[in-house]
Amino acid sequence: MKEQAGRRALVFDLLETYCARKGFRLTAGDSHGHAGLIESPSGKRWFFKGTRFDLNTLGAAEIATDKAYAATFLKAAGLEVPEGRLVFAQDIRKDSQLPQDLLDFAETHGFPLYVKPNCGREGRDVLRVDTLHAFHDALSALAERNDQLLVQPEIRGQELRIVVLDGDVLCAIERHPPQITGDGRRSIAEIVGADPRLDAADPRLGVELSQQGLTRETVPAPGQRVTLLPVVNLSAGGTARLVTGALAPELAALACRAAQALSLRYAAVDLILPDTTSADTHAIVLEVNAAPGLGNLARQGSEETNGVIRIYDRVFDAMFAE
Repeated sequence: MKEQAGRRALVFDLLETYCARKGFRLTAGDSHGHAGLIESPSGKRWFFKGTRFDLNTLGAAEIATDKAYAATFLKAAGLEVPEGRLVFAQDIRKDSQLPQDLLDFAETHGFPLYVKPNCGREGRDVLRVDTLHAFHDALSALAERNDQLLVQPEIRGQELRIVVLDGDVLCAIERHPPQITGDGRRSIAEIVGADPRLDAADPRLGVELSQQGLTRETVPAPGQRVTLLPVVNLSAGGTARLVTGALAPELAALACRAAQALSLRYAAVDLILPDTTSADTHAIVLEVNAAPGLGNLARQGSEETNGVIRIYDRVFDAMFAE
């Protein structure tokens, strides 16, 4: 996503307003407000960095960051999670052939498969592959800059992010991957280049387009929708809409259970509702984020901005309780 250089952190701006109202002292760690210290009149202190607040314990947050560990503990708590295979980069680097267990995984689940960093954030380096050759190339490329990778089968369906705090749902967001709509005149590259939310230099763009039989030079027909990346992250140019009022009670309960299973007070729980007609299919917990950022959501529109302000007020009240 294209960001304005030097943009001050939304969290800091909201903290500044909150602290002034409460009589707290706020000290920035840098000129952009990416970290800081809050002190109450009684002398109590809280640190923050980005959206990592003094709400979740360090151990719980570290487990949530590690997708494979988190899936293990979520599954042990009786929650449904995607099948996955943890891959150590050193095993990929030392051999030109893929380990047999990965070949077996690919044969069992079929393509497409997702390859991602085990401890990645914001959808970075997430690749979707549809052939064995692409699978090998993706693993080799990601193994050069990540110590651990995770391989999972593709699950098609509706993706939701549910933000919870102390057993309450703060908001629910329906998320969609970055897409463009053709006009019959411009190429995909031209449409992408004109949209400030999208990164035309993202190397995954060519890979994703090729799997759809398209290139950057393709001119989509008027009204034709083209998916650009295999992720729904707003930081990658995805879109979202608030669906809190329409959230089914069982999904709200599932999100709270997932956060509780990892001992997180504050978390964003990513769910997918698979596209299937089977009555036995349930929502699947994709992952849990212990430091959800809401800045990109706030930039979606005025409704989202007001919702984010209300959410952070709740989060700050919980963090600064003495």
